[in-house]
Amino acid sequence: MQHKQDDPITAQIKSLQRPLGGRRLLSWSLFVIAAVVCLLLPVASSRHAEELKGWLHKVPGLAEHVQPLMASMEQAFLARRPDPAVKAPAERKSHDDIHALLVAGAYTPPPPSLLGLDRVWNPGPLAQAHQPWANDCKVCHSVPFKQVMDKDCRTCHATIGDHVNAKAGEIHGLSDRSCTSCHQDHEGEFGLATQNRHFVGRDCAECHRDIKGAMPTTQTENVADFAKQHPQFRVQLAGTPPESALTRVRLEPGKPLEEPTGLKFPHDVHLSAKGIDSPKGTVRMECANCHVLQPDGLRFVPTNMKDHCQSCHALKLEPQMSNREVPHGSVPEVLTALREFYAYVAQQGGLPASAEPLTHTIQITRPGEPGAVPRSFIDLPGGVRERAAAAAAELFEKTSCVVCHEVSREAGAGLAGTPGSDLPQWKIAPVQSVHVWLPKSVFSHATHANEACTDCHQAEHSQKATEVLMPRIEVCRDCHAGTAPSVNKIVSDCGLCHGFHQPARLPVTAQLTRPSLLPTDKAGEAPPR
Repeated sequence: MQHKQDDPITAQIKSLQRPLGGRRLLSWSLFVIAAVVCLLLPVASSRHAEELKGWLHKVPGLAEHVQPLMASMEQAFLARRPDPAVKAPAERKSHDDIHALLVAGAYTPPPPSLLGLDRVWNPGPLAQAHQPWANDCKVCHSVPFKQVMDKDCRTCHATIGDHVNAKAGEIHGLSDRSCTSCHQDHEGEFGLATQNRHFVGRDCAECHRDIKGAMPTTQTENVADFAKQHPQFRVQLAGTPPESALTRVRLEPGKPLEEPTGLKFPHDVHLSAKGIDSPKGTVRMECANCHVLQPDGLRFVPTNMKDHCQSCHALKLEPQMSNREVPHGSVPEVLTALREFYAYVAQQGGLPASAEPLTHTIQITRPGEPGAVPRSFIDLPGGVRERAAAAAAELFEKTSCVVCHEVSREAGAGLAGTPGSDLPQWKIAPVQSVHVWLPKSVFSHATHANEACTDCHQAEHSQKATEVLMPRIEVCRDCHAGTAPSVNKIVSDCGLCHGFHQPARLPVTAQLTRPSLLPTDKAGEAPPR
């Protein structure tokens, strides 16, 4: 019986129902190959690298091919350093160019496994800061087999600032820039911090070389390279205390910057090569006597009277008892101490007997005039008020306060409720609060410790406390080159002094405070100095 040929639809159905022997075999073959290459071999090469190397060397005809390949791959991983003679590319076009940009390479990745097979699933060690999550990939890779997303980074770095605001970001083409565009992990010692410091500069120059064209209203000048095209520094200055509004002013040739400080402090006198008088004799002062670095090595501990000045500029109130001083505080505090001291002396009928020797008092006199013998106020005619008033006039206007501060007499009574309220009154000009000079950059004084302070700050020639002794860019260029290597200079790109993100807001002022036992003239506020 002749078999009737199936119609086209029936034939298609039967073909689909027919066992897929060839396709299934191909699928399983591809699966096994992928599992072996991407899973089994990487795991085996990672855990048993030395045993596999020894086994491969024993296979006839294979050792001579495997050994050179293994040596070349290990050399590529272990000595992946740029040649200093090779000029770095002008632009970073790929991830591999990162390593070529490192002028003095110090990156040494860990030894690879056999043929580097584990690189399929282990691209390299994490940066030091991310080591706690080295065995928990999903902390950063919230979506499997997908690059780290910005939202993953912000899970921990929630307070990180943008480089510019959203509107400016659209203008500069930064709105689509992801975190991983610049921060590339799994590089071990050559981690995120090193990448950011050395390689952010070229990306910066791409936008900032014509920043005026992209944003004409910006106060930032065009910048392409520190050595070739970089404007003078903009220094943050404070206005008249106590408001002290902060503004940024660019350094100009032949125009020294000044800001009101409320102090009289000649650096040149204190740094004189001949030395200055002190209770211990003539001493030669250094910058470090008053300027002490904070532990971070960036900024200095604010200078204060007790630690840096009082050893020479004592606040002695009575020559017959020269070890007694008034507090370095507000006018009411000083007058209260004077009034209480002379009231105590009057009550006791004179100074108490003391075996303690009197200390030497530095006399501030006009040049060429002999030093006057300090006079005692205890035997002056009148009562306690007259003696305290005479001592206060000497202290505020002749021997102590007026030496460093702007002092003026004030009419009227003093702070109500204080013992010195009926004495003559004075006003001390407010002292400028400590503030950050260069808020848009980071400068490490610790790394410049081998240089003399006067190499950058011309303090030995400064005669006024109002002078701002910040160096001009030419001073920095004596030691710092741009991105291109230069003889006897340090290669310096943008990342050396600047960061990409808006930095966490630094304390623009850091006013020194101290407890006071005096009444307050306003709720919660101590009397002004």
